[in-house]
Amino acid sequence: MLLKNNISNTSDAEVHQCCIRACLLPISPLLTVANPATHSRLENSMAGEVILHAGMSRTGTSAIQESLYSGLNNPETLYFSFDETKATATLNALFSSDPSDDPRLRLLGWSPERFTDFQRTAEQKLWHALSVATSTHSSLYLSAENCWVMQQSELQALKRFIDAARLPIRVVAYVRPRHDWLESRFQDYIARGGRNFRVAPQRMDVLNYAERIQNLEQVFGKSQVDLFPYAPQCFPNNCVVRLLCQTRELDVPIEAMRRTPASLSLPALRLLYAYRQHIPQRRGSKSALMQDQLLLKRLSALSGPQLRLHPSLVAPVLDPLQDQLALVSERTRLNFPETWHSRDEQFCVQSEQDLLNFCDQSLDWLCQASRMPQIRRGTGEQTAQQVAERVEKLRTRIPLSLTIQWNLDATKRFLRRVAQNV
Repeated sequence: MLLKNNISNTSDAEVHQCCIRACLLPISPLLTVANPATHSRLENSMAGEVILHAGMSRTGTSAIQESLYSGLNNPETLYFSFDETKATATLNALFSSDPSDDPRLRLLGWSPERFTDFQRTAEQKLWHALSVATSTHSSLYLSAENCWVMQQSELQALKRFIDAARLPIRVVAYVRPRHDWLESRFQDYIARGGRNFRVAPQRMDVLNYAERIQNLEQVFGKSQVDLFPYAPQCFPNNCVVRLLCQTRELDVPIEAMRRTPASLSLPALRLLYAYRQHIPQRRGSKSALMQDQLLLKRLSALSGPQLRLHPSLVAPVLDPLQDQLALVSERTRLNFPETWHSRDEQFCVQSEQDLLNFCDQSLDWLCQASRMPQIRRGTGEQTAQQVAERVEKLRTRIPLSLTIQWNLDATKRFLRRVAQNV
């Protein structure tokens, strides 16, 4: 079956309390079965509904998607994701105004004919899912963070498709203070193999909150768009999945809830950055994927302060957007914190050289974890090369216990996908 019912900084006390109140404001339940008697009085006799989780990225989206995919246990709610944990890539293939840029064509070398067949099959699957939601008066949950940056015409195309099934749409999105988002994106970029010291995202429109919010509201209606501030310190047990389940009345067992992976400390990120600069990356194989993921897990054991970007790096990106704060604060019911301009510059990363400035404690930890000799400090380049060599050993010398756990998790994901198609 394609559908399944068992289906992822501020210290100011006043802002913190305001955030708690904002996150826990009572919200009318959305995931309820439509009342047929009520709908019979409506001209269009709508039944069920679609809940569109529109991102934004870097706000616990993967944790929400994994949790709903593996653990949603609500007979009135269906989670649909085209046989994957999320609907992002397939919705983009169906409704993008420029499908020629789709990674299936650009990276996997699919022929136009194969891609067209894929689109046709995906469209049939989505229509079947919508039809089931309509006929059973159920709620259908779609999660695709790329909806946050879709053009208005693309969102309209998605809405027209859903409207044809006579289903109302409720949009749910989380927004994150932009300086936090930039720091999280930069760290994720390095973790995924990035090598450049590039702070600004490739698509600047992701940070144009006023435009993003306006697009969603104009297409779906302001009353149908729910925005929440992404502030984990204010969430139940610091977990965005628990917040979603509370506010949307979703039944996901605690043991099935996935948490957003903890970010690397700044000392760990420095080691990883040196590794990216000096060791060619191996991609594609299952073994390389496992080693990459387990390397990040091992580096996460190195404690230290978090990455903070210097105001001089953040200002060129965020200064032109500062006049949007009033709108974001009004829509999220929170005095939206943008505190990057008041940070202590002494502890911020200002240049690439700052990312290659290793403390003695991190070098000692690395040599011990990799079981290699101590590093002899020389020029910056020489020290970084030695760091990279030891991180490579750390990557290839994975403890057997971690390898077994990774394979067990991969098997569980595979069995979930098989179960969805039985």
